[in-house]
Amino acid sequence: MKSLIVSILTFLGIISPGQPISEGQKAPDFKLVADSGKEVRLHDYLGKWIVLYFYPKADTPHCTQQAKEYSKLLEEFDKENAVVFGISTDGLEKIREFKKKHNLKITFLSDPEGKVAKTYGVKLILGMCSRDTVIINPKGIVEKIYRGVDPKADPHRVLEYIKAKNQSLSAK
Repeated sequence: MKSLIVSILTFLGIISPGQPISEGQKAPDFKLVADSGKEVRLHDYLGKWIVLYFYPKADTPHCTQQAKEYSKLLEEFDKENAVVFGISTDGLEKIREFKKKHNLKITFLSDPEGKVAKTYGVKLILGMCSRDTVIINPKGIVEKIYRGVDPKADPHRVLEYIKAKNQSLSAK
């Protein structure tokens, strides 16, 4: 039943499905503008863990909760050689206001047309990203994909995943 509803909403143009992406494949490169105004390219961060968390809309309750959790954990992500990017279809001004209003520490990227989101398999629903997280390993390979994440638990689960992977790599 759920797939029928998704098919109808896709046909009507309410949902725009992303491209299929799989764990283990090379992460597609991209270039987006950050809240700082600086261009961010994925390949500039090779050698680090990269967390791309896609969220629907800045300054809404769940998106704010998720951004605050990632911001609280940012130092721990840094210790694990990981960088975190929050991505939405919001424009730069909206994400700048969001970041300032809530004193958020992570870097936000604007994907106004949702092209990067679709490349990473994120569904666009009425032009907004579904809440998905993609973890890219230091070699530039899609390590883990979480779809439809819980905004409060997601940052903690992602950090624990990266910590565990780093521990297993250092044990070798």
